[in-house]
Amino acid sequence: MARRSASLGYRMNVAARAVAGTAGAYLVAALFAAALARTLPLPRVEAMIPGTLLAYLVVPAVTIWAFLARGPVRAWAGVLGAAALFGAIAWLAGPPA
Repeated sequence: MARRSASLGYRMNVAARAVAGTAGAYLVAALFAAALARTLPLPRVEAMIPGTLLAYLVVPAVTIWAFLARGPVRAWAGVLGAAALFGAIAWLAGPPA
């Protein structure tokens, strides 16, 4: 029985999605927590807690997105788009109160 190995293109596809699902998910979650902590109408310490807790839900969502996208380019586009959105919200909200 001959053993077939996966092609290099397939391996690079999976590797790109895995990096988008791990490092990209961490980036999006960190920016989501920062944006939420800066926009919630609470004192700084109290706003940080729900922002961080909800960021734990963002990590699996981004990871799932990275593997559900049609290709690695779309996966990275979605991850970087979400990171840019949350980064812009955090930046526009100004420094923490």
